[in-house]
Formats: sequence, C-alpha cells, structure tokens
Amino acid sequence: MTPRPQNGDRPELTFNAVEALLAQPKRTALVLSGGGTRAAYQIGALKALLPFFGDRKVDNISVIVGSSIGAINGLMLGACLKCGLSDAVNQIEALWRVRNFRNSFSGTPSQAFLRAVKMAVMQYLSPGPKATQAAIFDPTPMMREVDLIIERNGGLAPEQRAPSLKAVSVMTTIEGATRKPLLFLSAHKPLTLGELDGASFEVCNVRTLSAKHGFASAALPSVLPPVEIDVEGGNVKLVDGGISQNVPVDPAVRLGAERVIVLDVSGRDWWLNRDNEPQDTRPTWEVLAAPQTYCLRPPETFVFRCRTALGGLLKESVASSHMKFMAALGPVWPVFSLLKRKLGEDIAYEAMTYVALDPDYIEGLIELGYNETLYLLHKKGEISFALNESYGEWLKTF
Repeated sequence: MTPRPQNGDRPELTFNAVEALLAQPKRTALVLSGGGTRAAYQIGALKALLPFFGDRKVDNISVIVGSSIGAINGLMLGACLKCGLSDAVNQIEALWRVRNFRNSFSGTPSQAFLRAVKMAVMQYLSPGPKATQAAIFDPTPMMREVDLIIERNGGLAPEQRAPSLKAVSVMTTIEGATRKPLLFLSAHKPLTLGELDGASFEVCNVRTLSAKHGFASAALPSVLPPVEIDVEGGNVKLVDGGISQNVPVDPAVRLGAERVIVLDVSGRDWWLNRDNEPQDTRPTWEVLAAPQTYCLRPPETFVFRCRTALGGLLKESVASSHMKFMAALGPVWPVFSLLKRKLGEDIAYEAMTYVALDPDYIEGLIELGYNETLYLLHKKGEISFALNESYGEWLKTF
C-alpha cells in the first residue's frame, strides 16, 4: 500500500502549542495500536490528555479505531465515553491494574506452561505468527470482564454511545491460505464505495461490537486462539489485527477524521533502530497490501509513542525476587529463558514487556505513559504538520 501522492508545493503548518492543536473544533479520531500488556501505557497517555480535551462529554472525539490489544481498550473507551473521558479512563485503568494470569486466562498454569514450551520451540525454529489452532492462553475470563464493562455502560450500538461518537471500529485479520485485513465497523452510516476507494481492507458493518470483536483483533497466533465470527458470506476465523494494520490511521481518515491522535505502544521503531533497519521495513509476516491500494493521511496527526525501551522498567518491577519474577512471566518464562540464551537478557526482558502481568509493571507503564505524553504536550514550538491538498503527511516523529 502506498501513500496518496503528496503536493510538495504546500507549506508546512507549525503549531506553537498543543492548545492550538486541540482548540479548534474538528472531527477527531483516537487510534490505539497493539502491543500486548504495554497497552497500559495508553491509560497514562489518556490521563495526560484529559486537560487538553476538557473533561466534558467529549464532543470532539468522533472516531475510535483500535488494533490488537488497542482494539480492546478502544471498545471499552467507546462504551464508557458518554460519562466523560475521565470516567472512561478510570474504568479501563481499574481493569488493567488487577490483571494477572489467573484472573485473565482459563486453564491451569501447568497446561499453559507446556503450551508455552511448545510455542517457544516453534518460534525458535520458525519466527513469526504462523497459522495455528494452538495457543498458550484462553482469554475467556478477561473477555467476560470487558463485556461486563461494555454492558454496564449501555453497550456500543450507535444510539447507546456518546452522541458525538460517530464510529467505533477494530482491525482484524482473516486467517486462511491468504490472510486478509477486515475492519469491523459500528457507525451511524456505513462507508460508501467512494470512501473505500483504494482501501487495503474489507469492511464488515455491524450494529454493535463486543469483547469478542476485540479479542478477534488481539488473537496473536500461538499466544491467543483465533476467534470465529459470522460475517456476510459465512463464518470466518480471525487473528491479530496487528498482522494487517497495527496503527490503523487510514480507516480513521476514511471515517471522516480531520485530526488523528495516535497512541502507539508497539515499540516497532525501537526494534528497527536496534537492528539498524529503515523505519519503513515491514515484517515478512505482515499482510502486504495490493498495489492498487493507498493510505489516506489526515490533515493533522499527533503521535504519542513509547520513547524508550521498556525492558528496564519490567526488570526493575519484577527482578527483586524469584517469586515476583515467576508470577509476572507466568507460563511464558520458558520463552524468556530461550531468548536470554539466544539474544541476551536485555532483549529477553524487552520481548517480555508485551506479555508480563505484574501490578508494579502495570503501574510503571501507566506512569510512563502519563509522563512521556505530558512532556510532548508541553514541548512547545516543535509540533509540525505537513499539509497537502487533501490529507496530510504523518506528523514528523519526535
């Protein structure tokens, strides 16, 4: 997929303060990336954004699009938003702060341990999210908790959400001989053929969304099981949306967003920098878009992402005792051991930042998300947007 051609004659527009960015009434989208348990960082980022939105009924958030674990956060946010952004963030934070392996996943630790050993061997022999029915975890308990939050707040049908929230959607991937991107969309009106021109993904319009759609987006092969959902044309097996679009900005623009705020916890740029790879390098397992497709970019994009490696934060949180370390990594510690022997302790800890569950680590992620986002918000004079005739280029990375 290629960006729509840009107009090089248009000048850049620079804002000297974030207040100017958020002051003007524009259709705003929140885009939440995947990144496993690192998604707790998004809670801190949203907390830092509260004063800039104003904690009213949040009538300036029109679109929410999530991928992978960001889809789960996005669904909860969409359901809770009618009570105000602060209340929504508090409800999501409460769920994250009590996460552990026992209350998030079904089955015994010993069974999960054996599956993790098998997955570690498979990944060692053939890295990447290969198609498989096997999975380390069964997320049924956490899925029920997410559904409870959605239901307690009235649901996600258009008439049940905040009136200004025109669309909520999650990116998934159809599993098969050829993987295909699929966007589940609950909107006041469906996208037209013109609005979908050049899109790399198919759309399944639904009246409402549930935790099942979110976990279909988060179903990383070998880690979480694929999810089957009935769509037009029959039953499909779905896996992680990050395999197709981990930061789904293009769907947000097609849904009418003029301003996009991205909360990216993927850590992708850190891994590419570590390996001295160009930032546009694509993983071999990522779904390739067809040549005739293109990506639309919004006039304004503001990107918040983890600025540093998180392995040190995880190590600081859990390495104080063997029991705490084992509880945090749970059944996946064989993967840690394999990575430590193969690539070193620092890389092993960094890889575990996507799956570790520990109260101190979660608290550290929330605090880091808050502090780093606040830093960017107060970094005046360095917010630069490149505009073109229709949709802008990406915000220059901090």
